[in-house]
Amino acid sequence: MVSFKKKLILSTCLMLSLSVMTGEYEANQAGMSHERLEKIAPTLSDLYLKNGKFPGFISAVARKGKVVHYETIGFSDLETQEPLKKDSLFRIYSMSKPITGVALMILLEEGKLRLNDPVSLYIPEFAETKVLIINEDGTTELTDQTKEMTIRDLATHTSGIAYDFTANDELAKIYRKNRLSPYFTFGGDEVTPESLAKGIISSNKPFSSICNFAESLALKAPLMHQPSENYTYSMGMDVLGCIVERASGKTFNAFLKDKIFTPLGMKDTFFSIPSSKRERFTSLYAEIGDLREYFPDLDSKLPKDLTMLKVDGKINSPYFDEATVFDGGSGLVSSTEDYLKFAQMLLNGGRLGDQRIISRKSVELMSSNHLPESFASDAYLETAGGYRRGAGFGLTVGVILDPGKAGQYGSKGMYFWGGAASTIFWVDPEEELVAVLMTQLLGSSELLRETYSALVYQAIDD
Repeated sequence: MVSFKKKLILSTCLMLSLSVMTGEYEANQAGMSHERLEKIAPTLSDLYLKNGKFPGFISAVARKGKVVHYETIGFSDLETQEPLKKDSLFRIYSMSKPITGVALMILLEEGKLRLNDPVSLYIPEFAETKVLIINEDGTTELTDQTKEMTIRDLATHTSGIAYDFTANDELAKIYRKNRLSPYFTFGGDEVTPESLAKGIISSNKPFSSICNFAESLALKAPLMHQPSENYTYSMGMDVLGCIVERASGKTFNAFLKDKIFTPLGMKDTFFSIPSSKRERFTSLYAEIGDLREYFPDLDSKLPKDLTMLKVDGKINSPYFDEATVFDGGSGLVSSTEDYLKFAQMLLNGGRLGDQRIISRKSVELMSSNHLPESFASDAYLETAGGYRRGAGFGLTVGVILDPGKAGQYGSKGMYFWGGAASTIFWVDPEEELVAVLMTQLLGSSELLRETYSALVYQAIDD
């Protein structure tokens, strides 16, 4: 393995390599087989595009500071057959979380907060939030927090906050009744062929700001379990956005731009898409099975052989509206190149070129497993394939502790995450490798991450 100093020197090459074609020379220099990398696109096409399971992909891989693979296949919009381009823009959903994690690490380094700070220090309403207890006979009761929720609990999904789809039935009802979500939702009660053609994602959000959401969540919903007691995938990352605002004195949006996006040259990452870049946006699709569950009446209106349906078009989208709720758990749009820069910065120990975002020790802390042994092996790690041994969770990222036990390609210490629309990224420090896969399909039942990781790792040739 090359030294850390040498990796920093090589990282300057990445910023240049992104603007040129990758080829056999770059692959060989990075210990990758160009011939094997050439298998990625046709294999994804054969498995997922030809049978209508995904609209398209952009795949990008960098190793040892060189971009060795960057390829587009498929479409940004299936109906118009507009092809994806290397600078197409994607809803990255939960791949926003690691960016929020880096924002958290910046504030830790500045001494403006600490991981073990009570959340109530920044959002006082959480001091009084109760914990929901469901008794064996089905009755419920509320009890006090035995250990007050901390910032680390938010960053590791151990706060007791949930999503409506990870909550138990009682808590899910409370979330839905009070509309406790900072995200875009499916809009309208009646779905017609006409409304489907326009897209069915609504721009209506019930909160004025991310802190308004966090305060409402604290006041109107209990926790599903005691803080630090278990892992529950949650909206805690969105609450972190409010904490960043209050600790920094800036809006979350401005903090990300000033501290991360501008220094890294991430010109295509934002909560709202500027009018000058809207033509590069992609349409969002959903696997039809999920939509039939949400809207049973759709069944009679749709072709029986339809596998996916457009739910947000690239022409009229709520992402074109000016954002006021900056949800760090799910709200960002980005490009493949931008996210590759972000991932390479992490691999380089917090630095890209001459821009240092966080220290090497901050990256190490962020990518270390923070889950207790009592439930680390049983935690449901989204995009890691469900419940699995050999995996843990760091600060906003999943971590592979034992690739053999996890049953997947990669190395010990590899960290990763993905988004609801099937986007994927990972950082493998041992192999000096980062990979980003962009697409736009909600609710996919395909094991895309496992397939893609196999395609990338089979190309290592040193």
